[in-house]
Amino acid sequence: MTSSAQQISNTLQHKITQEINNKGSISFARFMEMALYHPGLGYYSAGLKKFGKEGDFITSPELGSLFAQSHAQLFQPVLEKHDDAVIFELGAGMGSFCHDLLLALDKLDQLPQAYWILEVSADLKHQQQQKIAQLPNHLADKVMWLDGLPEQPFNGVIFGNEVLDALPVEVFRYQNNEYHRLMLKNDNDLLSESWQPFSSELAQQLNDKKLNLPNGYRSEFIPNLNQWLTSVTTQLQSGLIWWVDYGYGAPAYYHPQRNEGTLVCHQRHEANFNPYQSVGLQDITAFVDFTHVAECLSNLDCEVKGFGTQADVLMAAGIDKLLQPEGDFVDYYQLASEMKQLMLPTEMGEKFKVLAATKNHKGDISGFENNRLYDL
Repeated sequence: MTSSAQQISNTLQHKITQEINNKGSISFARFMEMALYHPGLGYYSAGLKKFGKEGDFITSPELGSLFAQSHAQLFQPVLEKHDDAVIFELGAGMGSFCHDLLLALDKLDQLPQAYWILEVSADLKHQQQQKIAQLPNHLADKVMWLDGLPEQPFNGVIFGNEVLDALPVEVFRYQNNEYHRLMLKNDNDLLSESWQPFSSELAQQLNDKKLNLPNGYRSEFIPNLNQWLTSVTTQLQSGLIWWVDYGYGAPAYYHPQRNEGTLVCHQRHEANFNPYQSVGLQDITAFVDFTHVAECLSNLDCEVKGFGTQADVLMAAGIDKLLQPEGDFVDYYQLASEMKQLMLPTEMGEKFKVLAATKNHKGDISGFENNRLYDL
């Protein structure tokens, strides 16, 4: 760990301790928000390497172009319905998905009118701009970075890969027929956990889940998810909402054997379960309760069209047809290796799920023609 990285972590820890001292305690959700997004200091705000071999983890778009090429096939039928189609991507990583998707859509003669990116990290935004600058001008000119959520109505596609898992979560414990909220206190400059009753609003969000949990069960949920999804989707007039992330439907998410929750941290391609170490220098995530996401979207007058594994959806998109045995063997080997990582159950194929929903859109959605909604 470099001295500059340690200094960032120390400064952030001081900010968190300062807020706890001022308030007496803070929720885990507030801690996670500060650890990930505090301006200039949080994991996604500081200029530390996050993606790739030199970072902490690799996402599907960073493996190569197959992920984006497959999504070009999936998005084409939606884009072709609108002359003014927009693709709106949240959290665009290093810009690889946008770069490769526009190249693939150009070959399909199905380019959107514009490609919007909302990125909270100034450092990642800079990397995205460098990546997009490599595109031909007629493609690069379509990309625009937003300062906030869209303020004008649009048609097209909302896309997020590994976005939902990075939303701050509340940690709860079910004890004696009541939900208790994890709060953090300062104990001699060390974070210590304590439990307090939830506010009536957050308690109601938990009660609405109608969970049947054993005594002592501990897990997480995204607070106020309905409001967040409302803000993201409100300007979409007609089109597709497409989330890719690791998670489960509620029956598996809150299974009795998953009684310690799903929180996990990533640093230098190693997972750990201690969010209080290396604050600001490691990613903190929770698996996604896709049932909760689907219910919220349904409440927003969206139609949930399907939920399935990444492997199933990419296969339906024809990813296997993108491998050409003829030609350069090295290229073929790299593509085959990329496909294995995307598709194999032991890699990303079953861990990652896809949830697709539409708004004021008629017709089937590619990859979900049979409206697969298993495990939701």
